[in-house]
Amino acid sequence: MADLRRIIDKHGPFASVCFDSSHDTEDAAHQLELRWNSIDAKLESSGARPRIRRLLAQEIERHPPAQGRCGRLLIADETEVLADERLPSPPDAETVRVSPLPYLLPLIERESEQIPHVVAVVDRVGSELYSLDEHGAEFDEALRGADHPVHKVRRGGWSHRMIQQRVENTTRRNIREFAREVDRLADTVHADVIVLAGEAQARSELRAEIGAKGREVIEAESGTLAPNSDPKALDAEVREILRGVATDRCRQVLDRFAAELGRPDGLAVTGLAETSHALRAANVERLLLNRRALGDQLVVAGATPNPLLGTVANGMAGEMRRADEALPVAALAIDAAITVVDDATALRDGVGALLRHR
Repeated sequence: MADLRRIIDKHGPFASVCFDSSHDTEDAAHQLELRWNSIDAKLESSGARPRIRRLLAQEIERHPPAQGRCGRLLIADETEVLADERLPSPPDAETVRVSPLPYLLPLIERESEQIPHVVAVVDRVGSELYSLDEHGAEFDEALRGADHPVHKVRRGGWSHRMIQQRVENTTRRNIREFAREVDRLADTVHADVIVLAGEAQARSELRAEIGAKGREVIEAESGTLAPNSDPKALDAEVREILRGVATDRCRQVLDRFAAELGRPDGLAVTGLAETSHALRAANVERLLLNRRALGDQLVVAGATPNPLLGTVANGMAGEMRRADEALPVAALAIDAAITVVDDATALRDGVGALLRHR
């Protein structure tokens, strides 16, 4: 994942491009070439210098898209490509901008979806672990526990009971070993979510052994260690689980925002003027934005990325900038969190803020 703070410390102009980079037809390569030629022409007409356009074209050539439907976000200045992010689906509309400020909202949305997590696929003798850390880096490993004996027998008597006990002891040792590794990996990637898949009994026992430490532990129905298991089904279920976690988090933020807004002395404001004032005073804990409602509104911003913002009507010294570029930059400059919300009715002018103090 691109380093947002590093991007805002750079000096523009920036070229920001967000487009459909799907590769799901026989002529996909040709279609992508045509699409990029069109984007390059728009960059040129928007004032992008040859150096920026060349850097972006080289990035496209070096990193062709993966198979399937997807989007792509690129941000560059005149020295380097600052972000090249694959989006899980094509954007609703193509974006091509040349501006003194970078367009970070698609990156911020993507970051909110990339919840650090660990996926453990287990049975009684083995485990495969997959993880994603807070920076979008992926890790995986396979574990193999003791596998003799692991199958219970049907016959009765003293010998039967001894074998049963050995089976249970072996399985218990394996599960404890897997749990230690899941905990270690979850700590390493600062996981917020652990997803358990595989054999039902094994994942239930693993869940009991894991030190959750405030993390959400969720069992998935897809995925096994069997050779014929379909990994795509598990991947889809994990994505759905993480999407649900992200949605719940956004709803919690909106609930808190509504509660604070409803109090006479509440720590929340809404509207472009009020939010800009709070950002200028470095008094924002979390910025809330809705892209559609914010639209093409403008604010006055300083010449460099900083929280000096105001509405156009205030007559402040500075340059007019798009609010959807300037507000996120200002929030990042004061170490405020940012939440992009889908509910356009929750925020006046498409923007609001949870405050640090009154």
